[in-house]
Amino acid sequence: MSAGTGKPSVVVVFNQKGGIGKTTTSVNLAVCLAALGKNVILIDLDAQSNASTSVGLSAPAATGAYQLLRGDVDVEHACRPTPYPNLRLVAGSDDLSWADVEIAVKPDPQYVLERALATTPSDVDVVVIDCPPAFGILSVNASVAADVVILPVVPSPMALDGLHKAWWNIQRVRTHFNRDLDTMGILFTMTEDSELMHRLEEAIAASFGARVLPVMIPRDMQVIEAAARDLPLVVLDPSTPAAVAYRRLAEVALARLIDRGGKPVSGDGVEERLHEWRKPRPHSTEPGALPSVHESPPMEPGPAPAQSWDDELSATVDDIPLVTGLGWKIGVAVLLVALGAVLGYAFGRWMYFVQ
Repeated sequence: MSAGTGKPSVVVVFNQKGGIGKTTTSVNLAVCLAALGKNVILIDLDAQSNASTSVGLSAPAATGAYQLLRGDVDVEHACRPTPYPNLRLVAGSDDLSWADVEIAVKPDPQYVLERALATTPSDVDVVVIDCPPAFGILSVNASVAADVVILPVVPSPMALDGLHKAWWNIQRVRTHFNRDLDTMGILFTMTEDSELMHRLEEAIAASFGARVLPVMIPRDMQVIEAAARDLPLVVLDPSTPAAVAYRRLAEVALARLIDRGGKPVSGDGVEERLHEWRKPRPHSTEPGALPSVHESPPMEPGPAPAQSWDDELSATVDDIPLVTGLGWKIGVAVLLVALGAVLGYAFGRWMYFVQ
């Protein structure tokens, strides 16, 4: 809960550069907060809906973030249960691609999400919002509603440039629309033990100081495996290095960003809880029963590709006869061009003297 307000803390994960672990961070942070005993809602504002599939959504949602933004439903009716206790989902959908246009014509369009979140049930502690990788009207709405903004960044030159732009845009929102937004953290993702990365990390830390969170998410191939199997990384393998880092991030986020001044949260038993959440459970139609964990099969090599048009072309290229006898034609063409240039010059000089 936000200090002294009784409303849930809204944590926005945003960067306008894609491919830096934004959705992975949103999903695993939300799951870890739920494992720490917080009642969490994950809102997927990205039309790609990868956050939704990562927490068990196997079919397009009839009601989700788009309907919430339109005002068709409140937060409680936009939510759906996930296989993980304490975690509910407001799913993304393809309709969010049109939301920018529809929201833009509403009165005070930058406050649409904030007004919608006013209907959040009172038992919710934290709302985690996964933003699209662009600073459009959806990301502006999320920033206006935010209490905390986390900016994932890969320590690389191009990502560093994107971080500065994202930071500048968030500061503009804070100046004009959300004066209460004073908590922002920069999270290093996909880190490696290399001299270049260390130099970039030091440069970012020198620029942003205490805004840099004391957690680094290492590059981990299990992240790809988790995405392929539609599971949060911390559920697929809670002991992998990146999963351990995300569990640490949840503890740091609670202590430094969300429950500042509150009681310290113990991470004891979280790994065992996450292991337990992956186990299959019998399907139940009882009201309030959690859905089963939906896990896609592991990736396997596919069949060898069939012969393509390019292969057929390369196989027959030697059969194309060479065109010969062009040498004299090219020579004649060059002579004609040169003759034209000489005649043009002579005609020009003649006209000059005649005048």
